[in-house]
Amino acid sequence: MKDIPGIDEDGNPRHGPFKLFFKNGLVSCEGEFDHGKKTGTWKYFLDNGQMQSSGRFKDGRIVGRWKWFFKTGTPRGTGGFDDDGQKHGVWKRYHANGQLWDEGRFEHGKKKGTWKVYDEAGALVKTQTFK
Repeated sequence: MKDIPGIDEDGNPRHGPFKLFFKNGLVSCEGEFDHGKKTGTWKYFLDNGQMQSSGRFKDGRIVGRWKWFFKTGTPRGTGGFDDDGQKHGVWKRYHANGQLWDEGRFEHGKKKGTWKVYDEAGALVKTQTFK
């Protein structure tokens, strides 16, 4: 994800719909600002036009469910954030071949419960428990 300042080149807070473009003319990211703070759904793209990630912001903080993708378009991971921008809820990451890599739960930024790790063929290779 690209960090986009909430202030424009003239020193004014950004407000309303926003798009940033790569040199090749494709959209790099798009979303909305509310008085200098990211808000609502934001989408980030790779320079080949493929979506890199998508999710929400509230008052300038990352919140809710997010999705990340490989350059090929296959899922890279999913996870959520609480209202303070901390990882929260079920998180999953995937190998480039689409097989699940790992899965587990965060509670306000800290790993909790059972986490499982899988190899590229989908076989469970490790289980770890966090308190």
